[in-house]
Amino acid sequence: RAGTAEVYEHEIPGGQYSNLRPQARALGLEDRFEQIKDNYRAANFLLGDLIKVTPSSKVVGDLAMFMTANGLTAEELLTRGDTLAFPDSVKALLRGDLGQMEGGFPPE
Repeated sequence: RAGTAEVYEHEIPGGQYSNLRPQARALGLEDRFEQIKDNYRAANFLLGDLIKVTPSSKVVGDLAMFMTANGLTAEELLTRGDTLAFPDSVKALLRGDLGQMEGGFPPE
């Protein structure tokens, strides 16, 4: 049971949701929490709509925080990705260190 229907929009797992705001606060991003939730949805889509369990849900959260902290949109990640210093967790996921996604990652 979710406390709000918005969980169906951003798809942040409950356990991660409770940790996301303190993480945002620690990074000085708490006032942009709504944007982080929007970016979580965008990051999840970019990564191929992952099954979100630890550690994959953390990767999506890390990418959402990265996008928010750097003022990046999903489109900018696609067009400027080769010039960005992504979080280590994102690089590990894309290298296959956390396993392989069924069907692979989106080609873009």
